[in-house]
Amino acid sequence: MRPKLETPFAILTMAAALLHFAGETYYHVLYGQPFPAYLVDLIAIGLMLLGSGSSLLRRDISSAGWIAAGWAFTLCLNYRSYFNRVYQKQAGGELDEPSVVLTILGVTLITNAIACLFALWLARPTRS
Repeated sequence: MRPKLETPFAILTMAAALLHFAGETYYHVLYGQPFPAYLVDLIAIGLMLLGSGSSLLRRDISSAGWIAAGWAFTLCLNYRSYFNRVYQKQAGGELDEPSVVLTILGVTLITNAIACLFALWLARPTRS
């Protein structure tokens, strides 16, 4: 059975994935990063687009599990990115990018956590 809130959440997920793609590509071009670090973000974006796209194209089935997988993978990447920078600053190191990047990562970490929990709730097993 398809949850009622899946369609609006799939639209939000698709928008978030496209925003993530734009932001990550901008960061990659501006500051540079190893390609494997960029590739894992593309995988996360792909999972989010796969889930939201299949949800919007196939209304007869639920794709909430794919959407949850995308949000969970993105949350893990965001967590790693944020806390690597926090630990680097705590150790007295300087960040290679402006401090606003750390603020953006903190806000997106909270947003990702909320979206991931909601996606997991949507994907919970139910009895028909």
